Amino acid sequence: MADTTHHLHSVLAVGKLRRLATVCVWLVGLGLTSGLEAGVLYWDTNSTSKGSSTTTRTWIDSGTLATDQNWTSDSAGRSATVVYVSGSDAVFSAGTNVTGAYTVTLNSTQNVSSILVEDGNPTISGTGTVNFMDSTPDLTINSNHTLTLNTLLTSSNNSLNLMGSGTLSLGKATTLTGTLDLGGSGLAGTTLLLNGVNLTVGTLNVTSNSTIDFASTAATLNVTNLSIAAGVTLTIQNWANAVDYFYATNWSGATPDLSNAAPMNQVVFTGFTAANTKWQGYDHQITPVPEPTTYGGLLLGSLTLLLAWRRRPAGVRRGPSPTPTIGGV
Repeated sequence: MADTTHHLHSVLAVGKLRRLATVCVWLVGLGLTSGLEAGVLYWDTNSTSKGSSTTTRTWIDSGTLATDQNWTSDSAGRSATVVYVSGSDAVFSAGTNVTGAYTVTLNSTQNVSSILVEDGNPTISGTGTVNFMDSTPDLTINSNHTLTLNTLLTSSNNSLNLMGSGTLSLGKATTLTGTLDLGGSGLAGTTLLLNGVNLTVGTLNVTSNSTIDFASTAATLNVTNLSIAAGVTLTIQNWANAVDYFYATNWSGATPDLSNAAPMNQVVFTGFTAANTKWQGYDHQITPVPEPTTYGGLLLGSLTLLLAWRRRPAGVRRGPSPTPTIGGV
């Protein structure tokens, strides 16, 4: 009962337990009918044993083999497993016993209403696509958990709400022409990690304290419209100058080439202060490093001073006086 309550509360927290209808799913080859709650399915790779496991299995919506049936409507994971039902709210995973890393193989397109990660650290890998088909596509990752997506990520309405205090690691180039909302749950600590990939977003809304991590390889974040709520801080980690890039064509309330003022100082790069961040007018890059024209001005000023010093009249220069001699001795 405790397991069921734990999972049910998690789903209710993200507002995704909306559908009360029940569908009948025929277990082909078994001749059985199982009533499934269409809105919520839990990843479960150990059949009727309590909870789930870290066994690598394939996310699939058809098949008669036991290894094809890796989902259950039972939050505790004690019931028989079935194949995935398209459009469900996918929860990783059943029970509470999965605490480590595990892999989910995905070689097809699977439609989800939402995803909730509350147990372990799943990695979804393969040639397939995770497509959010809901009008309010929520991806919630609870604190101290990481979801690694090494598959394509798409959304039917081109938007995504990234919520919770966990981490989403993107391993494939992703484009969302709609809105990417960071911290929509109101919980601080949402982290988006760009693992050597480019992310293109129509509108980036930062509504709670959040982090964008550029990891250790070159990555680019291209945003058409950037908006950061008042009092919210966006932390940029592992960013390297001239290797990683953060562009915003438009930034609500921002002034190009101005620093140490909101909202520019609401973006903080690790290793720099908030006062360093500026939005460069000539290329729309958000950076803590002075633009090239600033370096050029400093260099030109230094050269001018050096040249002026060298051109002073000889009599003005200071130096040791020659030792007087008598008779050339």
